[in-house]
Amino acid sequence: MRKFILLFIMAAFVVVGCGRKEPPQPIADNAPPAIVSLEHVISGNSLRLEIEMSGGSGGIGFQVDRAEIDPYCKCPGIWRRHYEELPNPRNFDKSSMSKMLNLRGGDIEYAFRVRAVDALGRFSEWSKPIRARAEALYE
Repeated sequence: MRKFILLFIMAAFVVVGCGRKEPPQPIADNAPPAIVSLEHVISGNSLRLEIEMSGGSGGIGFQVDRAEIDPYCKCPGIWRRHYEELPNPRNFDKSSMSKMLNLRGGDIEYAFRVRAVDALGRFSEWSKPIRARAEALYE
């Protein structure tokens, strides 16, 4: 009986224990990243993105996904990662970044979406899709 009580106490200690039962969580001292504004310009076969972001801890970066527009339903297909600017402590005080993306020629129309990410792995919401098609420079 004495062994049973001792075994029960040890089992209760192991099950209940002390402390939290989850992995450590990073400490975030400010707001999660967010996209304040997103401007784009199409020039020939290039799409230039101007992204203004706020918030984030330990540097901020962004991700760009691309999908081809289906010619029949005029809707985006499967989203795939097109470009990623990793969060970097050098970008800690940067709130705006720009990126030039190449568009393939022809009749292919693309949709792009952007979201901000910080060094703690927190993401902003995806931006509204930007539709772009390469322009003919000479006709």
